Amino acid sequence: METQRKFNLNYFSIIKITASISIILFLIGLYSILMMFSGKNVGIDFHGGNAITVSFKKNLTINEIRDLAGKTGINFDIAHFPSENKAILKTKVVELNGKKVSDILESSFQQSVGKDGFSIEGITEIGPRVGSELKKDATIAFILSAIGIIFYLAWRFEKKFGIAAAIATYHDVIAIVGIMYLLKFEMDLIVLTALLTVAGYSLTDTVVVFDRIRENLRKKGVANIKDTINNSINEVMSRTIITSLTTLFSSVALLIFGGEVLRSFALAITLGVIIGTYSSIFIASPLLVLFKIDPKRLKK
Repeated sequence: METQRKFNLNYFSIIKITASISIILFLIGLYSILMMFSGKNVGIDFHGGNAITVSFKKNLTINEIRDLAGKTGINFDIAHFPSENKAILKTKVVELNGKKVSDILESSFQQSVGKDGFSIEGITEIGPRVGSELKKDATIAFILSAIGIIFYLAWRFEKKFGIAAAIATYHDVIAIVGIMYLLKFEMDLIVLTALLTVAGYSLTDTVVVFDRIRENLRKKGVANIKDTINNSINEVMSRTIITSLTTLFSSVALLIFGGEVLRSFALAITLGVIIGTYSSIFIASPLLVLFKIDPKRLKK
């Protein structure tokens, strides 16, 4: 039974505008990735460094903690949790003058707030070699996922559908990396987890659109493929909007109330929902026109 169409928009009428936006986002993302591989704007997970969790006896402000940490001569990024009197201090410095960063920090804090004024609850140390290995493994993971997407959709639909979906998915990931780079969010394992989640979300949304396009192409052929694809998008638009808004409510709530530790994750998910929905309509679907899909080769 065909779903009642509630939208009647011509998405191809603004394809030049959306294509320009996508190219700009893609180029920014590629530049950001090149900068990250050179060591810029990456977290300690991929660069190497230290993350030290400190609990204070008194409730200190983030500026007071920053002043205390500054006395070590080491540049720290600080995540502050005032309700728990805790802070996580991150630095890309592994050692300084042959001494561990944690030992330097502990000695400096003892001089400033006294031995009983704080306690170090956890220390994470990642060497440069480990960070480099994580960076390489993350790259391999994304390449393998692209291959997996193409093979899955080639089996589920047809090879050209798989290629279009893979392009759209990687457009989403690269665009998010670019935006977060501009916003000065560091790439770390938390953001990487969000990007892989976004890739799955984007693919799922694209499959829903592709399924309706395939159904209509088998019925109507390719006499006017643009109209067929446009009508197919309109038919699933209500479902797409409801799904996207439901996910957005959760990710935006997490972005606002989730605290500093989850902020980068929540932002990446929020951007992913918006860009993933956009790419299903304005990237993946128009590519089917460019690839000249043959309805006779579409699988049932």
